[in-house]
Amino acid sequence: MSTSLRSPEPTDTRRPASGSSQVTILERRPAARSRRRGAAGLVAVCVLALGVAACSVRDAKAEASASASASASAAIARAEKGIADANASATASREAALTPELRAKRDAALSEPEPAKPPQLNEESAEGAAASVGYFLNLYRYAFMTGDTTEFAAMSDDRCKFCKSTIDDANDIHSKGGWADKWDQEIVSMTYYEKLEGYEYNRVKVIVNYGAMASYYGDGQNPSTSEATYGQEVNFGVRYNNGRWMVGAVEAVSK
Repeated sequence: MSTSLRSPEPTDTRRPASGSSQVTILERRPAARSRRRGAAGLVAVCVLALGVAACSVRDAKAEASASASASASAAIARAEKGIADANASATASREAALTPELRAKRDAALSEPEPAKPPQLNEESAEGAAASVGYFLNLYRYAFMTGDTTEFAAMSDDRCKFCKSTIDDANDIHSKGGWADKWDQEIVSMTYYEKLEGYEYNRVKVIVNYGAMASYYGDGQNPSTSEATYGQEVNFGVRYNNGRWMVGAVEAVSK
């Protein structure tokens, strides 16, 4: 016995002339459900085909993107290697150009120990301000000798133009393989001034003697030099902030 719940397919029948009980089947019409199934199957095939095409397009785009990314990464790697090779070549050329005497001067400058911190450095007092200014001057020389500007920058206020210029100059010299020879530096006198009403900084006036200076770029040829200076007046604007003295301005008075 059939368990199908579908209705029997309709048939088109005609009866014979009266008196006859025979039923003759003339034709069978295609089932509407079968036609619908066929159309649905065609739609499914089309959707499937379009889905495959869409996947293919997405895959192609993904592959193109991955290929472009890989190409860009390779180009960057080649550029970085080219820069590294050029830097290595420039360094080798500078080293070859240095005489034994210049190499010894450079090595001495680069091995200069970091200046010692005075005990009164962080005191909120006239003595603390004076000690900080003296330490700052030593860090200034140390930065040009070694290229290490860490402590100098830590004492520099963001608004200090002299400080930023010093850091940039020291970094520029050392990025080219240069250095500065150690120069003599003697503080003759130091005067601390109380902060004026409405002003944020204290003034510290320093009289300092400087020895001759010489700084070198790369191969050590054509150094930048300056003669010794005696009795140079330098004014510092300093303020006490977060447990330490900060330098906000430096001005060398023209003689």
